[in-house]
Amino acid sequence: MNINEAVGVFIEKYGQEERYTKDIESKVVSWLENTNLEEVKEILLHLFSEFIFFTKLEIKEMLKRQLEDVLDSEILENICIIPMVSKGGIANSSFDLTMLLKEVIKENDIELYKDTIKVGLNQIDADISTLVFFDDISGTGGTIVTFLRENKSYLIGKKIIIRLIVITETAKKIIDEYLVTQTELDVKVIAEYKYDKIFKDHKFLNDSHKKLINDFEETIWGKGNQNIMGFRDSQLLIGFSHNIPNNTISSFWYHTDFSGKREEWNSLFKRYTQLRRNKKNTRSKQNLSVKRKSGGK
Repeated sequence: MNINEAVGVFIEKYGQEERYTKDIESKVVSWLENTNLEEVKEILLHLFSEFIFFTKLEIKEMLKRQLEDVLDSEILENICIIPMVSKGGIANSSFDLTMLLKEVIKENDIELYKDTIKVGLNQIDADISTLVFFDDISGTGGTIVTFLRENKSYLIGKKIIIRLIVITETAKKIIDEYLVTQTELDVKVIAEYKYDKIFKDHKFLNDSHKKLINDFEETIWGKGNQNIMGFRDSQLLIGFSHNIPNNTISSFWYHTDFSGKREEWNSLFKRYTQLRRNKKNTRSKQNLSVKRKSGGK
Protein backbone atom coordinates (compact mmCIF):
# COMPACT_ATOMS: atom_id res chain seq x y z
CA MET A 1 0.00 0.00 0.00
CA ASN A 2 1.40 3.41 -0.94
CA ILE A 3 0.81 6.75 0.78
CA ASN A 4 -1.99 7.85 -1.55
CA GLU A 5 -3.91 4.61 -1.03
CA ALA A 6 -3.49 4.63 2.76
CA VAL A 7 -4.49 8.28 3.06
CA GLY A 8 -7.39 7.81 0.67
CA VAL A 9 -8.84 5.01 2.81
CA PHE A 10 -8.32 7.10 5.96
CA ILE A 11 -10.13 10.11 4.47
CA GLU A 12 -12.98 7.91 3.24
CA LYS A 13 -13.46 6.55 6.76
CA TYR A 14 -12.92 9.66 8.86
CA GLY A 15 -13.15 12.74 6.63
CA GLN A 16 -10.92 15.81 6.93
CA GLU A 17 -13.04 18.14 9.05
CA GLU A 18 -11.41 17.64 12.44
CA ARG A 19 -8.16 18.83 14.00
CA TYR A 20 -6.46 15.45 13.63
CA THR A 21 -7.79 14.63 10.16
CA LYS A 22 -7.22 18.00 8.50
CA ASP A 23 -4.39 18.05 5.91
CA ILE A 24 -3.76 14.40 6.71
CA GLU A 25 -1.89 13.63 3.49
CA SER A 26 0.78 16.29 4.02
CA LYS A 27 1.05 15.26 7.68
CA VAL A 28 1.70 11.63 6.75
CA VAL A 29 4.32 12.56 4.15
CA SER A 30 6.17 14.77 6.65
CA TRP A 31 5.80 12.22 9.44
CA LEU A 32 7.44 9.45 7.42
CA GLU A 33 10.41 11.75 6.84
CA ASN A 34 11.29 11.36 10.53
CA THR A 35 13.28 8.27 9.53
CA ASN A 36 15.62 7.44 6.65
CA LEU A 37 15.05 3.71 7.03
CA GLU A 38 12.74 2.56 4.24
CA GLU A 39 11.66 -0.58 6.09
CA VAL A 40 10.62 1.50 9.12
CA LYS A 41 8.67 3.83 6.80
CA GLU A 42 6.86 0.86 5.29
CA ILE A 43 5.92 -0.53 8.71
CA LEU A 44 4.74 2.88 9.93
CA LEU A 45 2.61 3.33 6.82
CA HIS A 46 1.12 -0.12 7.30
CA LEU A 47 0.34 0.73 10.94
CA PHE A 48 -1.22 4.02 9.81
CA SER A 49 -3.51 2.06 7.49
CA GLU A 50 -4.79 0.19 10.56
CA PHE A 51 -5.17 3.28 12.75
CA ILE A 52 -8.65 3.59 14.28
CA PHE A 53 -9.97 7.12 14.73
CA PHE A 54 -13.16 8.00 16.57
CA THR A 55 -14.66 11.22 15.23
CA LYS A 56 -16.51 13.65 17.47
CA LEU A 57 -19.82 12.72 15.86
CA GLU A 58 -19.19 9.01 16.41
CA ILE A 59 -18.19 9.56 20.04
CA LYS A 60 -21.29 11.64 20.72
CA GLU A 61 -23.51 8.97 19.17
CA MET A 62 -21.90 6.38 21.45
CA LEU A 63 -22.32 8.62 24.49
CA LYS A 64 -25.99 9.06 23.64
CA ARG A 65 -26.49 5.29 23.46
CA GLN A 66 -24.54 4.74 26.66
CA LEU A 67 -26.48 7.39 28.57
CA GLU A 68 -29.83 6.10 27.31
CA ASP A 69 -28.80 2.60 28.39
CA VAL A 70 -28.04 3.89 31.90
CA LEU A 71 -31.30 5.83 32.10
CA ASP A 72 -33.27 2.78 30.94
CA SER A 73 -31.77 0.55 33.61
CA GLU A 74 -31.38 2.91 36.58
CA ILE A 75 -33.68 5.26 38.50
CA LEU A 76 -32.88 8.84 37.54
CA GLU A 77 -33.27 10.15 41.08
CA ASN A 78 -30.51 7.80 42.23
CA ILE A 79 -27.95 8.63 39.53
CA CYS A 80 -24.95 10.93 39.66
CA ILE A 81 -22.59 11.35 36.69
CA ILE A 82 -19.02 12.37 37.56
CA PRO A 83 -15.75 12.60 35.60
CA MET A 84 -13.12 10.15 36.81
CA VAL A 85 -10.73 12.89 37.85
CA SER A 86 -7.42 11.96 39.49
CA LYS A 87 -6.85 12.61 43.19
CA GLY A 88 -4.67 15.61 42.36
CA GLY A 89 -7.58 17.18 40.50
CA ILE A 90 -5.89 16.96 37.09
CA ALA A 91 -8.46 16.97 34.29
CA ASN A 92 -8.20 13.95 32.01
CA SER A 93 -10.05 12.19 29.21
CA SER A 94 -12.98 11.40 31.50
CA PHE A 95 -13.43 15.15 31.96
CA ASP A 96 -13.36 15.56 28.15
CA LEU A 97 -16.04 12.88 27.76
CA THR A 98 -18.22 14.50 30.42
CA MET A 99 -18.04 17.81 28.52
CA LEU A 100 -19.09 16.03 25.31
CA LEU A 101 -21.87 14.31 27.24
CA LYS A 102 -23.25 17.72 28.21
CA GLU A 103 -23.38 18.63 24.51
CA VAL A 104 -25.24 15.38 23.79
CA ILE A 105 -27.77 16.11 26.54
CA LYS A 106 -28.50 19.60 25.18
CA GLU A 107 -28.64 18.61 21.52
CA ASN A 108 -31.01 15.70 22.16
CA ASP A 109 -33.17 17.37 24.82
CA ILE A 110 -32.41 14.58 27.29
CA GLU A 111 -34.05 15.42 30.59
CA LEU A 112 -31.83 15.15 33.65
CA TYR A 113 -31.96 16.86 37.00
CA LYS A 114 -29.87 19.99 37.24
CA ASP A 115 -27.52 18.35 39.72
CA THR A 116 -27.21 14.93 38.02
CA ILE A 117 -23.75 15.84 36.72
CA LYS A 118 -21.24 16.72 39.42
CA VAL A 119 -17.59 17.74 39.29
CA GLY A 120 -16.23 15.71 42.20
CA LEU A 121 -17.05 12.82 44.51
CA ASN A 122 -17.19 15.14 47.52
CA GLN A 123 -20.30 16.76 45.98
CA ILE A 124 -22.40 13.59 45.98
CA ASP A 125 -25.61 13.74 47.99
CA ALA A 126 -26.12 11.00 50.57
CA ASP A 127 -29.21 9.58 48.82
CA ILE A 128 -27.36 8.90 45.53
CA SER A 129 -26.93 5.15 45.09
CA THR A 130 -25.51 4.92 41.55
CA LEU A 131 -22.37 6.66 40.27
CA VAL A 132 -21.74 6.71 36.54
CA PHE A 133 -18.36 7.50 34.97
CA PHE A 134 -17.69 8.00 31.26
CA ASP A 135 -14.18 7.67 29.81
CA ASP A 136 -12.68 7.01 26.39
CA ILE A 137 -10.17 4.24 27.06
CA SER A 138 -8.61 1.97 29.63
CA GLY A 139 -5.31 0.88 28.14
CA THR A 140 -3.49 -0.67 31.10
CA GLY A 141 -6.26 -0.65 33.73
CA GLY A 142 -4.04 1.42 36.01
CA THR A 143 -6.08 4.63 35.96
CA ILE A 144 -9.33 2.87 36.87
CA VAL A 145 -7.75 0.69 39.58
CA THR A 146 -5.97 3.70 41.10
CA PHE A 147 -9.18 5.74 41.04
CA LEU A 148 -11.15 2.96 42.74
CA ARG A 149 -8.43 2.40 45.33
CA GLU A 150 -7.93 6.10 46.16
CA ASN A 151 -11.65 6.83 46.43
CA LYS A 152 -12.83 3.63 48.06
CA SER A 153 -14.39 5.45 51.02
CA TYR A 154 -16.69 7.41 48.66
CA LEU A 155 -17.58 4.35 46.60
CA ILE A 156 -18.40 1.65 49.16
CA GLY A 157 -22.13 0.96 49.30
CA LYS A 158 -22.83 2.49 45.89
CA LYS A 159 -23.30 0.97 42.47
CA ILE A 160 -20.43 2.02 40.20
CA ILE A 161 -20.90 2.02 36.43
CA ILE A 162 -17.90 2.82 34.21
CA ARG A 163 -18.73 3.29 30.53
CA LEU A 164 -15.81 3.19 28.11
CA ILE A 165 -15.34 3.46 24.39
CA VAL A 166 -12.28 1.18 24.35
CA ILE A 167 -10.74 -1.32 26.73
CA THR A 168 -7.74 -3.56 26.14
CA GLU A 169 -7.30 -7.21 27.06
CA THR A 170 -4.59 -6.16 29.52
CA ALA A 171 -6.75 -3.52 31.19
CA LYS A 172 -9.71 -5.86 31.56
CA LYS A 173 -7.52 -8.47 33.22
CA ILE A 174 -5.96 -5.96 35.65
CA ILE A 175 -9.35 -4.46 36.59
CA ASP A 176 -10.98 -7.88 37.03
CA GLU A 177 -8.10 -9.07 39.23
CA TYR A 178 -8.43 -5.98 41.44
CA LEU A 179 -12.20 -6.32 41.80
CA VAL A 180 -11.93 -9.98 42.82
CA THR A 181 -10.12 -8.85 45.97
CA GLN A 182 -12.38 -5.83 46.57
CA THR A 183 -15.69 -7.50 47.31
CA GLU A 184 -16.99 -4.36 49.07
CA LEU A 185 -17.10 -2.51 45.76
CA ASP A 186 -19.95 -3.02 43.29
CA VAL A 187 -18.34 -2.09 39.96
CA LYS A 188 -19.47 -2.76 36.41
CA VAL A 189 -17.16 -1.81 33.52
CA ILE A 190 -18.78 -1.73 30.08
CA ALA A 191 -16.81 -0.96 26.90
CA GLU A 192 -17.97 -0.55 23.31
CA TYR A 193 -14.80 -2.06 21.85
CA LYS A 194 -12.01 -4.33 23.06
CA TYR A 195 -8.58 -4.32 21.41
CA ASP A 196 -5.32 -6.14 21.94
CA LYS A 197 -1.70 -5.25 21.17
CA ILE A 198 -1.32 -4.61 17.45
CA PHE A 199 1.73 -6.85 17.04
CA LYS A 200 0.10 -9.77 18.84
CA ASP A 201 -0.81 -12.46 16.31
CA HIS A 202 -0.71 -9.95 13.43
CA LYS A 203 -1.27 -11.40 9.96
CA PHE A 204 1.56 -9.49 8.28
CA LEU A 205 3.76 -7.93 10.96
CA ASN A 206 6.06 -10.18 12.99
CA ASP A 207 8.55 -9.82 15.83
CA SER A 208 11.26 -8.46 13.53
CA HIS A 209 8.91 -5.65 12.43
CA LYS A 210 8.03 -4.98 16.06
CA LYS A 211 11.72 -4.75 16.97
CA LEU A 212 12.35 -2.23 14.20
CA ILE A 213 9.61 0.06 15.53
CA ASN A 214 10.74 -0.51 19.11
CA ASP A 215 14.31 0.44 18.16
CA PHE A 216 13.03 3.46 16.25
CA GLU A 217 11.07 4.65 19.26
CA GLU A 218 14.14 4.23 21.44
CA THR A 219 15.75 6.91 19.28
CA ILE A 220 12.77 9.14 20.12
CA TRP A 221 12.70 8.62 23.90
CA GLY A 222 15.84 6.78 24.93
CA LYS A 223 16.05 3.17 26.10
CA GLY A 224 13.75 2.07 28.90
CA ASN A 225 11.25 4.91 28.51
CA GLN A 226 7.69 3.81 29.37
CA ASN A 227 6.25 5.49 26.26
CA ILE A 228 8.07 3.21 23.83
CA MET A 229 5.46 1.28 21.80
CA GLY A 230 2.76 3.16 23.71
CA PHE A 231 2.54 3.56 27.47
CA ARG A 232 3.92 0.41 29.09
CA ASP A 233 4.02 -1.39 25.74
CA SER A 234 0.28 -0.98 25.09
CA GLN A 235 0.82 -1.16 21.29
CA LEU A 236 -2.50 0.43 20.36
CA LEU A 237 -3.44 2.39 17.24
CA ILE A 238 -6.33 4.43 18.61
CA GLY A 239 -7.22 8.10 18.35
CA PHE A 240 -10.14 10.23 19.54
CA SER A 241 -11.28 13.60 18.25
CA HIS A 242 -10.37 15.23 21.58
CA ASN A 243 -6.97 13.57 22.03
CA ILE A 244 -4.64 10.68 21.32
CA PRO A 245 -4.17 8.26 24.25
CA ASN A 246 -0.62 7.54 25.37
CA ASN A 247 -1.42 3.84 24.90
CA THR A 248 -1.09 4.40 21.16
CA ILE A 249 2.34 3.63 19.68
CA SER A 250 4.20 6.83 20.45
CA SER A 251 5.54 7.44 16.93
CA PHE A 252 1.99 8.48 16.13
CA TRP A 253 1.68 11.16 18.83
CA TYR A 254 5.18 12.33 19.72
CA HIS A 255 5.86 16.07 19.59
CA THR A 256 8.90 18.16 20.46
CA ASP A 257 6.96 19.54 23.46
CA PHE A 258 7.61 16.22 25.19
CA SER A 259 10.84 15.53 27.00
CA GLY A 260 12.15 13.08 24.45
CA LYS A 261 15.47 12.85 22.65
CA ARG A 262 14.16 14.03 19.28
CA GLU A 263 14.40 17.82 19.09
CA GLU A 264 13.28 17.87 15.46
CA TRP A 265 10.13 15.95 14.64
CA ASN A 266 7.24 16.15 12.19
CA SER A 267 4.16 15.26 14.22
CA LEU A 268 1.31 13.19 12.86
CA PHE A 269 -1.21 13.36 15.73
CA LYS A 270 0.02 15.53 18.58
CA ARG A 271 -1.06 14.29 21.99
CA TYR A 272 -2.22 17.03 24.36
CA THR A 273 -1.38 16.78 28.04
CA GLN A 274 -1.69 19.05 31.04
CA LEU A 275 1.78 20.31 31.89
CA ARG A 276 2.56 20.75 35.57
CA ARG A 277 3.59 24.29 36.43
CA ASN A 278 6.94 24.95 38.02
CA LYS A 279 5.94 26.22 41.48
CA LYS A 280 8.74 28.76 41.67
CA ASN A 281 7.87 30.07 38.21
CA THR A 282 4.18 30.22 39.13
CA ARG A 283 4.91 32.25 42.26
CA SER A 284 7.04 34.65 40.22
CA LYS A 285 4.18 35.21 37.80
CA GLN A 286 1.75 35.71 40.68
CA ASN A 287 4.07 38.28 42.28
CA LEU A 288 4.48 40.05 38.94
CA SER A 289 0.69 40.20 38.63
CA VAL A 290 0.42 41.75 42.11
CA LYS A 291 3.05 44.35 41.26
CA ARG A 292 1.24 45.30 38.09
CA LYS A 293 -2.04 45.72 39.92
CA SER A 294 -0.38 47.94 42.50
CA GLY A 295 1.28 50.15 39.90
CA GLY A 296 4.62 48.36 39.67
CA LYS A 297 6.37 47.68 36.35
